[in-house]
Amino acid sequence: MLIFLVIIIICAAFLTEAIFGFGGGLIAVPLLSLLLGVQDAVTTVLIFQLGMGFLLFSSYKNVDWHHAMPLTIGLLLGTTVGTYSLATIDETLLRKILAVSILLFLLLPFIVKKPSVPEKRSGIVGVLSGVFGGWFQGIIGTGGPVFTMYLSAIVQDKYAFRATLIFVFFITSLIRMGTSISLGLFNQQILTMTLFAFVPYLLALLLGSKLHVKVKTEHFRIGVNVVLFFAAISLFIKH
Repeated sequence: MLIFLVIIIICAAFLTEAIFGFGGGLIAVPLLSLLLGVQDAVTTVLIFQLGMGFLLFSSYKNVDWHHAMPLTIGLLLGTTVGTYSLATIDETLLRKILAVSILLFLLLPFIVKKPSVPEKRSGIVGVLSGVFGGWFQGIIGTGGPVFTMYLSAIVQDKYAFRATLIFVFFITSLIRMGTSISLGLFNQQILTMTLFAFVPYLLALLLGSKLHVKVKTEHFRIGVNVVLFFAAISLFIKH
C-alpha cells in the first residue's frame, strides 16, 4: 500500500513539473514526508528531480542561458549548504520550515501582483535567487518558489520559462546527489521506492511533455495550490 501511494504521488508531482517546469518537489515532498519522514522524502524526490534531465534532450534549445547562468552560480553555494543542513536539522523544525515556505509561496500572488526585475539588475538578483533557492532546494527539496518568482518576473516566453527551470533543477539535483551520497542519506527504503516508481514516472514525464502545449496553466495551478495548502496544514498538525 505504501509503495502504491508513493508511485501516485511521484507521478502526479512530476506530471505537473513536466508540464510547467516546476512543482515536482512542491507537491511530492510534503505528501511523501507524511509517509516516509522529511529526510527520506527529500532524498527520494532528489532522484526523480535528477531524472527530469531526460526532458532537456527535447527542450535545451529553449533554455534562456542569459538568465539561467546567474541562478546556477548562486545555487552552487546554496544547494550544498542546504543539503548539509538536511542531515543535521531536527525533523520537526524541517516540517515547520517546509509548511511555512509553502504557505508563503501560495501568498505570493496576493503580495506581488506582477513582479518585475530591471534587466540591468537581473544578474545580481539571479545570483541571490540562486543562493536562497538552492538552500531551500537542499534542505527541504523545494527551491521552486524562489526560482519561479525570479524567472516569472523576467522570462516571458512559456517555453523558455519551462526549459530554464528544468535546467536549473537538473543542476541543483546533480550537486545535491553528490552531497547526499557523501552524507549517507540513501537507504534501502528509498532505493526500493525508486525502483518501483521509475517506469510510471517516465510515463508521467512523457504525458506531461505532450500536455505542455495544451493544458491551461491557470486551471491546473488552482488544483496544485489546493493540494499544497492541505499538505502544509497536515505538516503543521503532524507531530
